[in-house]
Amino acid sequence: MADLRLYGIGIDEVLRMYGAESDGAPEAQTLRDVLRRDFGSEQVAAAPGGLRRLGRLFQRASQASEPGPTDPTADDIDTFLTGDSIAPDRVGATWRIQECLVANRAWGSTRLALSPQDVDGIDFALARGGVSASVGLRHLLSHGTAISLVPVRGLTVGWHDHQRAVAMAGAFREALDEVPPAHQETVAGLVSWLDGFPHWAEVAESLGRPAPDLIGFWVH
Repeated sequence: MADLRLYGIGIDEVLRMYGAESDGAPEAQTLRDVLRRDFGSEQVAAAPGGLRRLGRLFQRASQASEPGPTDPTADDIDTFLTGDSIAPDRVGATWRIQECLVANRAWGSTRLALSPQDVDGIDFALARGGVSASVGLRHLLSHGTAISLVPVRGLTVGWHDHQRAVAMAGAFREALDEVPPAHQETVAGLVSWLDGFPHWAEVAESLGRPAPDLIGFWVH
């Protein structure tokens, strides 16, 4: 089943993760500690929590002793944090590293089981209720993040800025009655989660971090 994972985190923070050590980013050691904790010092066979599904999109290595194409290794971690060139066969593993860091630095996250048909159906229903396509799910997923990683088949990554995420919550709430019953609970839960963005922005400002944007990782 398709899986849409949403995170509240500033896009600038995300873009600084790749090559953080070579750029002298103050959070570089924190990022490395996160990856060591979640992936270990050598390799892992499966990602934590919601990241496991991405690994199923690619064929596993035939030898159990070798890392699969989406199994991050210590070398993958070093390559990511130092901003070195990523080998084509390690891009899948690197995307798991990227999402792991996003998940750990995000102010909040939520997960929706949505197929392409579900996304289109929800957007169509919301449009009937007056919701602009500019705050719809398809627009979110079609708006690239400029993350410096080669795209991989079966994974779409998009984003809305903070103000659009807040507007999305209000628009979805007003049109909720138009959503088919099968998706009303999902959309209502999304609206409730998006309502946290103004509060997260206040906390972020007090800590010297940017206001959270809405970042989506969609496995489909």
